[in-house]
Amino acid sequence: MTVRPDYALSRARYTAFLFTIVGTETRDAQNSGEDITVLTALTRIGIDPWEEAARLAVLPRAEAAQSLAATFVNLPDTRWALGDAAGAARRIVDTLPPLNHRAPPPLGSRIFLSWRFWAAGGLVLALVALNYLRHRA
Repeated sequence: MTVRPDYALSRARYTAFLFTIVGTETRDAQNSGEDITVLTALTRIGIDPWEEAARLAVLPRAEAAQSLAATFVNLPDTRWALGDAAGAARRIVDTLPPLNHRAPPPLGSRIFLSWRFWAAGGLVLALVALNYLRHRA
């Protein structure tokens, strides 16, 4: 049985970020006084939370915090001063997983490490050997 992408472990690395509390709803909101998480905030404004977390994770931390602060300021049923949003965003961005600074291997080495490359090479050699033996006999 395959796991739906929504429940894949690859998304688990964003759990701390997505479930960090952003703030509390205003008193005149429908759910007045309830805590708002990053997950809730992004969902309310129509942004896929896991895609946004992945996007922010690869940005420099300052740029990610600035983008997240702009999101907080635009949240319905909350009131944010830009300075407050920026401070909260800097704190929350620190919960994103660290960047993997290793560069991907060059294309050539990836091809030679692939089992498909070696399987295709073996198949070609087998066909050449069969053809040679057929013409020799």
